[in-house]
Amino acid sequence: MFSATADEPVHIASGYDWLTRGVYIFDPEHPPLARGLFGLGLRLGGVALAPPEDWRTLQPTWKATNRGMDLLWQGGEYARNLANARRGNLVFLIVAMFAVWAWARRFSGATGSQPVGAVRRAERPSLQIVSVVLFSTLPPILAHAGLATTDLAVAAMLPLALLALERCLERPTLARAVLLGLAVGVGIASKLSFALFFVVAGAIVVIRFGVRQLRLPHLKAAAIAAALHILVLWSVYCFEWGPVANVTTVSVPAPTFVTGLVWAKVHEARGHFGFLLGDTSTEGWWYYFPVALAVKTPLPFLLLFLAGAIAIIRSKRAALHYVLIPIALLIVVMPVSLNIGVRHVLAVYPAMAIVAAFGVLELWSKNRIARAIVVVLLASQFIATSLAHPDYLAWFNEAAGSHPERILGDSNLDWGQDILRLSEVAREENIPHLSILLFGPAGFDRVALPPHTQLAPRVPVQGWIAVSETALQSANPGDYDWLKAHRPKRRVGKSIRLYSIR
Repeated sequence: MFSATADEPVHIASGYDWLTRGVYIFDPEHPPLARGLFGLGLRLGGVALAPPEDWRTLQPTWKATNRGMDLLWQGGEYARNLANARRGNLVFLIVAMFAVWAWARRFSGATGSQPVGAVRRAERPSLQIVSVVLFSTLPPILAHAGLATTDLAVAAMLPLALLALERCLERPTLARAVLLGLAVGVGIASKLSFALFFVVAGAIVVIRFGVRQLRLPHLKAAAIAAALHILVLWSVYCFEWGPVANVTTVSVPAPTFVTGLVWAKVHEARGHFGFLLGDTSTEGWWYYFPVALAVKTPLPFLLLFLAGAIAIIRSKRAALHYVLIPIALLIVVMPVSLNIGVRHVLAVYPAMAIVAAFGVLELWSKNRIARAIVVVLLASQFIATSLAHPDYLAWFNEAAGSHPERILGDSNLDWGQDILRLSEVAREENIPHLSILLFGPAGFDRVALPPHTQLAPRVPVQGWIAVSETALQSANPGDYDWLKAHRPKRRVGKSIRLYSIR
């Protein structure tokens, strides 16, 4: 069982109070819908906790974290409550798998006015099955499907919305316009980045369909979908109406949503601490996400995607947009300064999985050598994923080498998930006292750690010392260089170094 990661208590507290009391005051940078599923898991698990009397003043994120930890520790059932909250994200995993399956079916059928012709009708089920299997065995997908966080929601709702868009372009009926509006509304109501990804990917789909082919029925369907997605988004905020605090005195619908947009803009402008290839920055690196995808995605998957993309490009098929969409999504996030995890680009994987599945079928149709290559690549991915269990969050492919902590940090490696394991190891080792330098949500002291003190910078100590990778990466240069002279006695999970210095 993993302990709560850095962001989970905030998501859980926000979702629980939104679901049970209709209030949404914590961290409006994230919309409430996905978070509500985490709160639902807690509520169905029997957790009932009223907010403190001064809840209206508890807006800072750290206070939201404490609120989340209070919820998780209700009844002394921390592990059970955390598991119940995380179950809510399984909804998005199911949606994502269905969306990949349905979108792969369109790849092998007709898209817009041009037949793809890439896959024979008899091979359609194979393409769909392989697409879903490849997607659902990606360690980053499995990692974030098992957490109470909002990143998987984008990877689920984006392909579903693009599928609805393609169907609406093909035949703009009222029913298809409604489905498109619902998908877009739910997507934005789950995470703000969905909007950016949908605009970029949707533009590629429209261009592929052919702008000149758009007619009045398409415009009517677009208007219906736009109105409905606004209605869905507004309903998620309980049809709130009022001024946006510190922005305007004019009343607007869903002012909390507008506040979230402002917060997101401010967060992007201020930057966020990031770590890449031994360097730290709050402004980010343009090559961060390409590097993250290169070391956090199974190499067999990347090779199969490349094979599928080459086959599609060479044949000039109408399915080219399946190749262009993940590339475009990657390009559009490269200037972003919030470089804190591959989780922010999980949306590239659905289309990549379909292209990779096409690569499997193309290679399989060639000769025995190509088939043998396919078998080796698929087996390699499945074996790597199986061996990674349950540490999908901290998993890296072979390109990262034996020291992935020198390449990436934060939610790619150490998000505070191993603190509960540390308490178990401390019992096994009969540790009487710990010096700690740990990264995780406020309130992790409630986990049954032995008596402990914070490890001070530039002050060497003896005894048992627990240091997490992200905490070490974010420390000032030279603060803990003295630790380099010692080898950890063991590693707790994948993210914590445990020293015994005498």
